[in-house]
Amino acid sequence: MNILQIHDEPWDSGLAHYALTLSAELKRRGHDVRFWAAAGSWAARQARGLGLATAELRRPWLKLPRLREEISRAGVELIDAHTGSSHALAAGLAAGSSARLVRTRADARPARGGVLSRALARRTALFIAANQTIAAELRSAFPSSRVETAFQGLAVPAPRPLPEEPVVGILARMDLVKGHDDLFRAARGLMAEDARTVFLAAGDGILRGAIEEAAAALRGRFRVLGRVPDALDFIASCRIGVVASRGSEAVSRAALEWMSLGRPLLATRVGCLPELVEDGVTGILVPPRDPPALAQALKRLLEDPRRAQAMGEAARRRFLERFTLEAFAARTEALYWEVLKA
Repeated sequence: MNILQIHDEPWDSGLAHYALTLSAELKRRGHDVRFWAAAGSWAARQARGLGLATAELRRPWLKLPRLREEISRAGVELIDAHTGSSHALAAGLAAGSSARLVRTRADARPARGGVLSRALARRTALFIAANQTIAAELRSAFPSSRVETAFQGLAVPAPRPLPEEPVVGILARMDLVKGHDDLFRAARGLMAEDARTVFLAAGDGILRGAIEEAAAALRGRFRVLGRVPDALDFIASCRIGVVASRGSEAVSRAALEWMSLGRPLLATRVGCLPELVEDGVTGILVPPRDPPALAQALKRLLEDPRRAQAMGEAARRRFLERFTLEAFAARTEALYWEVLKA
């Protein structure tokens, strides 16, 4: 297949990771993949690093005729748009050509069935949703459109043994939506009766200074590491993983990384997390914005290491069965072929 992927957000995001991971794997599987990204964006830099044929978009609507000629000369068969603005651009590019239009949605913002959105939907051969909640929203907004689901997948890492020390980790951008404050409150409550457990926070963001300031009062029991050079090395140093998000999580790369290394995952019931975590089997689900529930779930796992280990093993099995990079690419590839053969 000759595929054009368009992702025009300027920042690092779950949507960008989804599009980039998919594009790189499709290229590895032998497809001709182009990646168009916003000029100067994080996604553009990453795409080049992955060896993708990358173009940076600056005011693409002013260059639409030239861009149409470019994809025509390149023989592009299918255009997959990963954002709302790129969806409109992709429709303009596909107009008058044989290229088929796909819209992949890995965005927590609800789909809106307005007049312009419905017009775009009629020109779209397929919507691909990153989770079942998004799929349901798309079917409601565009009842005449075909909607399928393709969960993000990751490469399979070598297994790593659980550390003996009771270490709880969170790997997330330090932003209000990621729930660091909820985890901090849960940790502080647990420490009164637990003298051993250490909490580690990896990541960076606008709240890092505030989190560091609060953590200083806990005398090394809640450590803020900042951005870590290797996410899997960080995860391997922990016995329990936490995704404490208050919202969003249309995709959760961090959740999949915890699962891939066989760590039990304590996660909130937001976004895709209930579809990734099998409650009571691979981890524990709790309501968002509920530090006492978070603390109680952590206590259960910390007091029963055998149960935590069994959950971690089940989490890795679930990852291997459902969320590998191979499964992700094969699912999307099959959907693309169906669109081209229709």
